[in-house]
Amino acid sequence: MSLEINISPEANNGKRISIAGSLDSNTVPELQQRIDDEINESVIITIIDFKNLDFLSSAGLRVIFKTKKIMNNNGGKFLLVNLQPQIKKVFEIIKALDGMNVFKDQDEMNEYLTASRIRLKTASNNWNLSLSAF
Repeated sequence: MSLEINISPEANNGKRISIAGSLDSNTVPELQQRIDDEINESVIITIIDFKNLDFLSSAGLRVIFKTKKIMNNNGGKFLLVNLQPQIKKVFEIIKALDGMNVFKDQDEMNEYLTASRIRLKTASNNWNLSLSAF
């Protein structure tokens, strides 16, 4: 199975990474390269959207954890949204959800962002970030 990657820029140096298909040892290099090209010190928030991801291997977990580490080192926020049950189970098995900002859907994430003084507005399925403070 292949992997589709859509990295979209958001306001205030945010990035949304939508992944679809299978994230495994065959597809990880492509995602890692795209993340390396897009995520840097100027990125304030990274959202990984798992809505259309069907499979996640340990190699896929590694790239997720590496991205989280980059964001933490840069003082940014790292959010996971729309984890499908089989994907969430992978995280649960290795007890990797502790310390992660994981949201069942965009509405739940919006509530968190609003409470964190981070505004996320939707307009025709596009996210527009407005970061007021951390």
